[in-house]
Amino acid sequence: MSHAPAPALVVDDEPVTRLLVKRALESLGCSPVLEAADGIAAQQVLREHPDTALVLTDIMMPRMDGLELLRWGREAVPDAMWIVLSGLETFDSAVAAIRLGAFDFLPKSPRTEEMGVTVRNALGRRQLLAERERLHRELQRKVRELEETSNALRRDLERAEVIQRALLPRSPPPMEGFCIQAVYRPGQHVGGDLYDVVRVNDRHFAFYLADATGHGVTSAMLSVLFKQRLVLVDAATGLALPPAQVLEAVNRSICQAHASPGLFLTAVFGLLDTADGSITLASAGHPPVLHMHEGGEMRLVRRTGPALGLAPDAQFREERLQVRRGDRILLYTDGLLPSGSERDLEQLQRVLASPVSSAQEVMVQLQEGAEPAADRDDITILLIDAHAGASWFDNGAARPTTATSAPRAQGEVVFYGETDTADYLALRGRASWLHCDAFHETALAVLERKHPLVLDLSRCEYLDSTCLGTVHELVARGGVMLTGVTDGVRALFEELSMRQVLDAIRDELPSPPELYALGSEGDQATMQKRILQAHEALSGLSERNREEFRGVVESLRGEPDGSA
Repeated sequence: MSHAPAPALVVDDEPVTRLLVKRALESLGCSPVLEAADGIAAQQVLREHPDTALVLTDIMMPRMDGLELLRWGREAVPDAMWIVLSGLETFDSAVAAIRLGAFDFLPKSPRTEEMGVTVRNALGRRQLLAERERLHRELQRKVRELEETSNALRRDLERAEVIQRALLPRSPPPMEGFCIQAVYRPGQHVGGDLYDVVRVNDRHFAFYLADATGHGVTSAMLSVLFKQRLVLVDAATGLALPPAQVLEAVNRSICQAHASPGLFLTAVFGLLDTADGSITLASAGHPPVLHMHEGGEMRLVRRTGPALGLAPDAQFREERLQVRRGDRILLYTDGLLPSGSERDLEQLQRVLASPVSSAQEVMVQLQEGAEPAADRDDITILLIDAHAGASWFDNGAARPTTATSAPRAQGEVVFYGETDTADYLALRGRASWLHCDAFHETALAVLERKHPLVLDLSRCEYLDSTCLGTVHELVARGGVMLTGVTDGVRALFEELSMRQVLDAIRDELPSPPELYALGSEGDQATMQKRILQAHEALSGLSERNREEFRGVVESLRGEPDGSA
């Protein structure tokens, strides 16, 4: 036989038949070959030898017949293959045995050749079933690994989104006689769009909008490289550099930094002179800039050179716009008009010429009726109005985390916002362990950037023990202040000996900015880990806490009660 030696059992109340079948099995390579005189004895043998690969059993036997033994054995030793020995008078019973799960049946006192074929087939079948089971377990293991990797990547992307948002400008600089608005919406967790508006000197403001090819981490990193290599001012003279020179320099730098085919970005760079109301533009393969005069006349400024990162010696020309009071300048990335057709461009001109008041309304009108795409591109709009008014940047709320198998939190509890001086996280209503993953991960991303974090609890009614432990962990890292702590929440801090948290409370802090709701869903394994770590943190604060949370910690660690 080609199989490894397989333990076998012969069950028959006739000693001569048992001996003949045993010798035949041994000649076929089975080892050891065990014997039993009836079903009761066979049960005992199988209990002592659960690795038995093959059972040949008679049907008609005293105390327990072969069919009853087979019914029991299919549950007790599910990996064993069963062959029934049948005489003519038990043929119907042999057919019943096949229906119960026996592999085959043989006549009493079978020929060696006939037995050899059946035994080899049975053991081959067993081997195939075992291999199928092994492959199934291996597949399950691989699926678990992929799920864990996917969850880790998702969490990394969510944290990268928070970090990337820190690269975006938070508020526009004051611009006398002009107002500027921006709307940014990433297509995925991280995007390839980037914009900024910078005061260069008393009369000049530089602004740019860049869009890296594709979207996701690669395009986001290319946008970061663009921002890193951008030089706005001549180091020798301190004067603002012309837009064409800025793009030529950053293009050479990007080409030197990477040589990956198909990796490039488009950009438009402008210099606004508030003294004479002029804008000088250079466009590196970017969608057209729209200049709408107050009277409704429209001018398109198309690209003045190739995309960045394609050719190190690329040159760019400039376009000069004379901006008068009431004029509007619109810059956008191609996610706003995915097709880039002239028809879409005409629609954009009509929207800009209509009495819309903000960049958000421009986006809303263009998106109306559009089918939501699963793989939509990033969208960024920069709108400059030549009149006094409020300027603002809308970078959107952080994307809710993706749900897997964990329960859903009801209502919005975790909120996020930012100012020039600090990032804000707020817990509102009744905060529980369901909300802690998004809360903890967002806070870590802020603290890793070494930016102050203010935790606003002014509208928080209750924190469960997981939230309390998470707050303590974050405060212990440093850089966290609490504001708006109600008497009820303060009492919880005092009850659990959270002295560091109490010391971090500040009664007089600036009011938080506009806050955006964060999603509160996460995978089950991550939530369980968060619950464990939070309760471990609380347990380390006092002996009373240790006793109170011992059961939670030990159950999550998988330890028996009372273990160290």
